[in-house]
Amino acid sequence: MPRAFIIRGFGKKKDRDGHEFDFDRVEAELIRPAMARCGLAGGTTATEEDSGNIREDMFALILEADVVICDITVHNANVFYELGIRHALRKKHTVLLRGNQSTDVTPFDLSTDRYLAYDLANPAAALDALANTLEASLRTTRETDSPIFLLLPTLTEANPQEVTVVPLDLVDEVERASAARDKAWLRIIAEDLQDQRYERDGLRVVARAQWSLKDLDGAQASWERVLGGREGDVESHLALANLYERQYRASRRATLLTASNQAIRKVLEAERVSTQDRAEALALQGRNAKTVWRERFEKAEVAASDEARKLALDTKAREAWDAYRAAFDCDLNKYYAGIAALQMGRILRELAALPGWPNLFKGNQRDADRAREDLDAELPALTHVVQAAVRRALELERGDDKMYAEITAADLLFLNQPDAQWQADPSTVVEAYRNAIPADKAWAFDATAGQLRLFQKLGFRAPLVDAVLAALPAEAPAKKARHLVVFTGHGIDRPGTPTEQRRFPPEAEARARQLIQERLAALQAAAGANETITLLASGAPGADILAHDAAKALGITRRLCLPMPAVDVSRIAFAGLDDWRARFLTLAEEMQGDQTLQLADSDKLPRWLQGRGIDPWSRGNRWVLKLAQTSGAPRVTVLALWNGVDDGRDGGTAQMVRLARSEGSLRFVHIGTDLLLG
Repeated sequence: MPRAFIIRGFGKKKDRDGHEFDFDRVEAELIRPAMARCGLAGGTTATEEDSGNIREDMFALILEADVVICDITVHNANVFYELGIRHALRKKHTVLLRGNQSTDVTPFDLSTDRYLAYDLANPAAALDALANTLEASLRTTRETDSPIFLLLPTLTEANPQEVTVVPLDLVDEVERASAARDKAWLRIIAEDLQDQRYERDGLRVVARAQWSLKDLDGAQASWERVLGGREGDVESHLALANLYERQYRASRRATLLTASNQAIRKVLEAERVSTQDRAEALALQGRNAKTVWRERFEKAEVAASDEARKLALDTKAREAWDAYRAAFDCDLNKYYAGIAALQMGRILRELAALPGWPNLFKGNQRDADRAREDLDAELPALTHVVQAAVRRALELERGDDKMYAEITAADLLFLNQPDAQWQADPSTVVEAYRNAIPADKAWAFDATAGQLRLFQKLGFRAPLVDAVLAALPAEAPAKKARHLVVFTGHGIDRPGTPTEQRRFPPEAEARARQLIQERLAALQAAAGANETITLLASGAPGADILAHDAAKALGITRRLCLPMPAVDVSRIAFAGLDDWRARFLTLAEEMQGDQTLQLADSDKLPRWLQGRGIDPWSRGNRWVLKLAQTSGAPRVTVLALWNGVDDGRDGGTAQMVRLARSEGSLRFVHIGTDLLLG
């Protein structure tokens, strides 16, 4: 969400003739409603609850804000000082307000600036005008509204990304979530960053982690929030260009590939873009062209390689070659762009032997011959440069980056080993791939296997591809589809609960267990032969524990989902319920290892979340639903033992039901507690 910062006097201030004006009222009746209408978060320094130097907050807020709203009604030194800082740091967007009853004369340096006049006796009357002005300011194509940048057009604008400080405990929590490979946890952090001053930069940290865990939907949502219409954010554009293309391959929605190409174009057209980022954009441009090219001939499903080659004669192949080559020329350290260029170049050289080759040049035989000669000249030189780049990477890189460099070295061997050698004995190439891919990271071979199958389809060293694919781990057999059942239900009524407030009386325990087991059995019976059911449930006293008991009796796989360590749950949630506490501790002991999923390491929220009114149990509810949503399971059902009353509170069954119903992809099954009350 875009953020605004309000520069104004606090409380009541007077003009030179002693007229008193209430600026708190102006904010409440005019500025805040206009911000809400425009979808703007933020406020003044008064919204910052942390202790510390208020000037540091003020400087950061002025710099980071997408738009600054400044009230210059009276002569207030702090207001003009802060406005000057904004004009000096950012080219735009700054909106000036002025109450029309003030006798203070606008300072000379601002006398030529546009401002919105409002009636101090009725600020709300200018609401429509201010909302329209804010919208226009955010959409403007004007270079700047700052008198400083107008006077000094070559002055460099400050970059908010270079100064924003993301709380260290937020970074720590993202790192813990990444180490746990918990996509749901990262999505919860992204949600909780909403409206934080450092929202955008915190989301960058989260989005990078989501990408590393291959949560494409989560990463896309986070990067889109980071971008938020800011065209100059190169990192966001590059990330989204990558994500949109990945999402396109999964869904074949043409608009996604168009969005990817648009993001690439914005990077290439940006005023300030590093050599490395430009190279990355060009490499993505090459991949997009290659994606379209492959799709055009692969979906024909021809069996013969000569037919596939004819279909592969497509200008998109040339576009991919040109873009990959340009990317590698731009940054010779990007060996992955180099190997991609080399692979496309070798394919083009194979296609150049076909009679239809001139068709790629609108039938111009001279251009076609020249392009073939250029490939003959360029491919050997390109091979040597890529080999040098890979050698450098093998010496410098560590971890997964070194693994990818080793896979690329195997790719080079596949492309360049003389025919006589691999035809006599393919083991050298086979072993190069086998040694490059650790046994526990077979997934790293996916992209390479796809490229090898492409060569195979086009008849390029097909027997060698067969040998490599036969020697490496085969694709895992398709797993049964999972049906996740998220259970939520009321806790057991505490002793002394008034009759009218009863939801789950202790004497109804057997009946509740029976009802839960019946619903689970029905879901189990409805599952197809290729579907398995897994129950996700917490361990609160009452329905949660009964759901685990019922699932165990039915042989259903279970996961115990806890918002904090079991010892803290036991201490906080089971006061006065010793029998249930014992049952919970037995359950926790039984569900050891990966059968228990845990959100937090203590009952305390991270410091960056404290003071925001977030309840750990409520956060746990949101997390459990996101565990289901990020699991990849095609079917998710929320099963609720619920009295049907939404009391508006968070942290309990009513919240889980509310969240489940707000999601369009979740099925909902309700067990009414009236069946327990007779």
